[in-house]
Amino acid sequence: MPALRESRPPLPRPKGTLPRLEGADRPDSLASFAKLAVRILSRLRRQWRPLGRVSLAELSREMLARLDTGQSYESNSDLVLAGRLQESLEAATDVHDNRFAARRYYDLVRPILATVPRSRIEGATVVDLGCGSLNPFAFSFLFLMLGAERAYAIDVDPVQDMRRAVKALSTCALWFLIDSRRILGPDRVCPEEVLGNLRGFDLPKLAAGDPAGLAPDRLLYRSELVFDLSLADGEADIVFSVSFLEHVPRIEEALEALRRVTRIGGYGHHLIDFADHRIYDGTVASPFEYLKLRTTDELLYGTNRIPCRQFCELFERHGFAVERVEAAQTAKLSSDEHARFAEPYRSMPREDFETVARGSWCVADSSGIGLPGRAHPRDE
Repeated sequence: MPALRESRPPLPRPKGTLPRLEGADRPDSLASFAKLAVRILSRLRRQWRPLGRVSLAELSREMLARLDTGQSYESNSDLVLAGRLQESLEAATDVHDNRFAARRYYDLVRPILATVPRSRIEGATVVDLGCGSLNPFAFSFLFLMLGAERAYAIDVDPVQDMRRAVKALSTCALWFLIDSRRILGPDRVCPEEVLGNLRGFDLPKLAAGDPAGLAPDRLLYRSELVFDLSLADGEADIVFSVSFLEHVPRIEEALEALRRVTRIGGYGHHLIDFADHRIYDGTVASPFEYLKLRTTDELLYGTNRIPCRQFCELFERHGFAVERVEAAQTAKLSSDEHARFAEPYRSMPREDFETVARGSWCVADSSGIGLPGRAHPRDE
């Protein structure tokens, strides 16, 4: 009588391992084994992606992960390769969407200098409203180098990486000291003037990412809502915002706060993105998509859906004169798509939405709309 053996189920095969060979699948000759190996390799090739198909973002994450664990370049040839990579990365990332790129600040500063005379910047108190959490001080710092006396960087979100944000200011200083045309175009400023305008700042400490290098009486960071600005009445000479006002609920309350802190005769320069922001991650194809949805919420997908013309009317209602409106990019709105808008947008003229496009901005001075544009509080 055969001995009884305990019957146990086979152990589960770990995910990603080769298949177990049983029964008819077990090779009985070298030839059949070779055929099976070819089948297995073919299956693995379908699972593995060649390096050429790996995205730059995935490669970057892998490189950062290895460097963070202490891996380093070992040979001289490796270091030469790393140097080439560094140069290529600097060129490839000098784009508008990079918060640390010279190109971004060229795009932002040039329209302002085209509408606000340098003489109005010298000695002024400037406010960067919605400065962001990645590189919150750079915009204010650039205007301090142009001669502003004091700058407020204001945002509700805390700074993500203070060391990196401070270190970025030394890069801004290099842009101006080596060749200011990289940011200013034809509006050059000499290095001696830049150094004089940086009184109170310690550039070596900024380069080390040390917040002690900041001039606390000249560059002030405030974490606060636009409705609760701590500035005194009429303290601001120039107020800037970049893709900020379209995210604000209770917009009339916000504009009244801007009117309070801006001195009579001051300026505002506001860039407003009127597009459905879901186009930036590819969720929707049309910049007008969110105008087709009915809701009583003040914000939909993070934006208040206020069109350009209405923004102009709101600025003027709160005591500002809108001097100029320009669009960086326009989008054609067909009558068929316009007919699918929810009210009140369907009843508005199609022309009101021409500046609602990906990357389109609205600018004004001291309050207003368009890109670039400007407005100033009316004399009272």
